Amino acid sequence: MPTVTNFGKNLRFRPRVVARPRDRAEVIAIVRGARKLRAVGAAHSWSPAIVTDDTLVSLDRMRRPLALDRDRMQVTVEGGMRLHEVNAYLARHGLALTSLGSIDQQAVAGIIATGTHGSGARFRCISAQVARLELVDGRGQVVTLARGDADFAGAVVGLGALGVTTAVTFDVVPAFQLHDVTTRASFADALAGLDAALAASDHYKLWWLPPSDDVIVYDRRRTDRPADDSRLRRFVKDRVVSVAMYRALVAAGRASGRRWIPGINRFLTREASRPLDRVVPSAVGFLTPVPPVHREGEWAFPAADAARLLPAYRALLLGGGHTYNFIQELRWSAADDLWLSPGYQRDTIWLSLYNIDPGGWPAQLERMDDFARAHGGRPHWGKEARFDRAYLRQQYARLDDFAALADRYDPERKLRNPWLDAILEG
Repeated sequence: MPTVTNFGKNLRFRPRVVARPRDRAEVIAIVRGARKLRAVGAAHSWSPAIVTDDTLVSLDRMRRPLALDRDRMQVTVEGGMRLHEVNAYLARHGLALTSLGSIDQQAVAGIIATGTHGSGARFRCISAQVARLELVDGRGQVVTLARGDADFAGAVVGLGALGVTTAVTFDVVPAFQLHDVTTRASFADALAGLDAALAASDHYKLWWLPPSDDVIVYDRRRTDRPADDSRLRRFVKDRVVSVAMYRALVAAGRASGRRWIPGINRFLTREASRPLDRVVPSAVGFLTPVPPVHREGEWAFPAADAARLLPAYRALLLGGGHTYNFIQELRWSAADDLWLSPGYQRDTIWLSLYNIDPGGWPAQLERMDDFARAHGGRPHWGKEARFDRAYLRQQYARLDDFAALADRYDPERKLRNPWLDAILEG
């Protein structure tokens, strides 16, 4: 039996078989012949969504673009296509996705199934850019759903509960640039100016390295101006500082028994926030270099509560005697209508818990999860979190409807695993 691990190295399991279909017909045959199955794209999630002891359906061989419709401004790709491959394909045709997250290594099927997001108070999660979805359901039947269809809003952020996603159609826009400005501010000043900053910026986010008093401010605005960033500056920022130096200092902090981490984090805050003012293609501006292996939790809260939440969040991470040798991301997204999206019907502020601390991580995650539940948070489905169905029903008004939808698409419950059972059955 093959051993499967994910990017974060927190999952390690042995499915009975790993099936690698090359097309939809092979997916159908696999689903019909399996007793139990889960699907996996790039294995970039930290949640146990992909774990199975039976059949794991890998979409690694289904990574092709299928159609480009310029009249409708839509692109259709196979479910296993990596986001960076989609970005490169669109760029060759003068097109782009309207918003992206920080990483582009995921498969599109996994991105949309977990409600992955970027940052921009007026921009919805990546799943909300989906116009059409094709999947092979638990009965081995092909189902195609388009925006406006009765089941569509329930199926997009589908947690892998309805079927194996074989093709995704995204809305696209003409290629655009981002005016990318990086500065530094005190945590208090960033909070005081938050409303004005969110109103002025298209894609605003903060990075915080506790216990620094300052945050790194990313203000990205859409522009038609031509790119002016040099390859040398991009190499220094994205390879030397963001990869080589950052990873070396993270390793040094761990080697010190965490004693050096506070000082290292203050140094990294100063270095990463050196004033930057550039115009770059959107995919360059949205993305950050792939980070070292680490653990991740993230919760979505009402954006309207930001002024109350952020001081409490800061106190949470500064308390408890823990250290954090990783950037914490504070991001925003607009409300959407997808049943299991953490942004369902409310504008959202996303608060993260990222760290490399194997010994301390369980206690850190428990504190974050307790904080999140006390403040009406919704878990990011692709990251680590503790929750129970009773709490999820308070946060997701359509959870019972989704469970009924899952039973309709998968009446034999082939697609279930313990993680999904806890969400759908409690």
